[in-house]
Amino acid sequence: MPASSSRDRLQRALGRATSLLARTRLREQAAAPIRDHLLIEAQQATWRELHRRFTERASRGERGLANALEALDAMWLAIRELRAGAPAVVETLASPHASVRKRLERFYAESTALLEEAIRAVFAEDLGKLAIPPDRMAVLIRIALEGLVVELAQARDDADVARVDQAYADLRGLFERFVILGDASPAVEAVALEPIPLPW
Repeated sequence: MPASSSRDRLQRALGRATSLLARTRLREQAAAPIRDHLLIEAQQATWRELHRRFTERASRGERGLANALEALDAMWLAIRELRAGAPAVVETLASPHASVRKRLERFYAESTALLEEAIRAVFAEDLGKLAIPPDRMAVLIRIALEGLVVELAQARDDADVARVDQAYADLRGLFERFVILGDASPAVEAVALEPIPLPW
């Protein structure tokens, strides 16, 4: 069999494979925004349900640190159950599509507002003792949970997942020890950062 004929067949096969891959990527790119919107919608529904559950409980007098920790655990459990979908969630967070970015901005604004409202409800009797104000605490919790999603997306085995679970446990422990400091709470001011000279 001539070598040129073999090369031609190989080139044709590579050409077909490349063409198929290109078409597959185009379909995936077209489908990605739809998937992203659905993922955001699912997260919004989860946050709204958690907000409803804990603000209703707070209205019945179930307030304080123990209930705040239970709410935090419920949020982590909702995220933890999404382990298989965590990589897709991270891809959604990094989406370049304008419509997805706008939807994410609305989700961030809504989820932070819901968190702040829940914090105010659960700590209604201790608002003056919180280490940081509810609006800033809401941002901090949202960012921390999002960071755990990123870690979960990179987990490859049970040991990796255990490390993420430990990170959540450490976050929870810090929250439990320092969320209410009362008069012992020092003012938390913005940090003025100076540019750090790099070695290159």
